[in-house]
Amino acid sequence: MIFSKLRIPDLMIRWLDHVPVAVMGALLAQELLITDGRVNPGAHTLELIAAVPAFLTAFLTKSLFATVIVGILTVVGLRMLF
Repeated sequence: MIFSKLRIPDLMIRWLDHVPVAVMGALLAQELLITDGRVNPGAHTLELIAAVPAFLTAFLTKSLFATVIVGILTVVGLRMLF
């Protein structure tokens, strides 16, 4: 109710649009690159490979649902192959 009366500048709104992407990137980077508190990208090779089509899907569709589905299906497919 307090913020509904407040006018937020356009620059601040554009800046806030990037917050979800930054948070998701930080979470994914930690999950994909860190093992036991150390940077070890080799421990998550399949997941790193699966991240490529997921990121491409996210970039092209801007859809969280499509990105998650592509990521999950890619990981499942890679685990079945290897």
